[in-house]
Amino acid sequence: MATRKNAWNVEYRRPLTISVLFSILALLVAGCGGGTDVDRTKASETVRASLESKREGFGVPVENVDCPGGVKVEPGTQFECEVRWPDGTVAYALLKIRTDEADLNLESLSPRPFLRQRIR
Repeated sequence: MATRKNAWNVEYRRPLTISVLFSILALLVAGCGGGTDVDRTKASETVRASLESKREGFGVPVENVDCPGGVKVEPGTQFECEVRWPDGTVAYALLKIRTDEADLNLESLSPRPFLRQRIR
């Protein structure tokens, strides 16, 4: 294998450098949204932001949002999260997965659980 010297007169090996860079790139891609489950934190934050927004939601604070884990990322899939208001009232938010990147939409809010989906 041929070695070259760079501007600082240091030897390096091009094939080794390239393989290390590809390995690092593969690890970064695998760690950034390469999973197959919806991120519970992202889902909870989506619901909270939608409900607390003065333009799109109720404009009142939400105490807690509890979304399930293990929801597979498949566009069109719906699941529900439990929403707790500061006064103790509980509501249920229905979310829908829009894309393969797990972009979410808040579809509906109900005082009762949605019957069609109960993932826990």
